[in-house]
Amino acid sequence: MRKKIVRQLIEVGRFLFFSGVVDYFSGNLSVRWKDTIFITRSGSPLPLLTPQDILEVHPKKPLVGKPSSEFIVHREVYERTTLKAVAHAHPPSVVKLAFNLKGDSFIPRDNEGRSLLREIPILRLKKPSASRELAEAVASTLKWFPCAIIYSHGVFCGGETLKEAAGCITALENSAKLLL
Repeated sequence: MRKKIVRQLIEVGRFLFFSGVVDYFSGNLSVRWKDTIFITRSGSPLPLLTPQDILEVHPKKPLVGKPSSEFIVHREVYERTTLKAVAHAHPPSVVKLAFNLKGDSFIPRDNEGRSLLREIPILRLKKPSASRELAEAVASTLKWFPCAIIYSHGVFCGGETLKEAAGCITALENSAKLLL
C-alpha cells in the first residue's frame, strides 16, 4: 500500500504544480491510511517529489524526518474528521479574490464550482501559517466544507482521496479566475 500512496502523492504534486496552484516550493500533501499519515517532507518541491520526500508519521512513535511545516494542520484534520487526504496549495486567483471579498465565505458563481464546492469559508487568522490557530480552524471547517480559504495564505482541501482534494483546489481556482 505504501508504494501506491507514494505514487499518488508524487502524481498529485505534479498535477498541482502544472495546474498553476503551487509554485516550486509551496504546498504540501498528505494521506491517512489506517493509523499512519503519509506527508510530504518540509521543503520538498511538489513538481519533483520522489519517494524519499514522503514521510510516514505514526501517532504513537517518535517523529522521524522533518514533515511539512503545515503537519500540525494535517494531523489536526485527521484527528477531528474522517477525511483520508488533505492538499494545501497557494492558488493565486483564490488568494487574490479573498483580498477583495468582504464576507466570511466565497460562493462560486459558475455552475461547476457551485455544485462541487457549494460555499467555501474564508478564515482570517492572526497566524495564518503553521500555527495551532490555523490547525484548529481548518480542521473545524473541513468537517463541514470541502475546502477552507486561508486569507493571505492559500487553501486546504480535504477528501476521501488525494485526487478529490486536489480537484477541489483546481475547481476553486477556476471559479476564482472567472471573477477576476
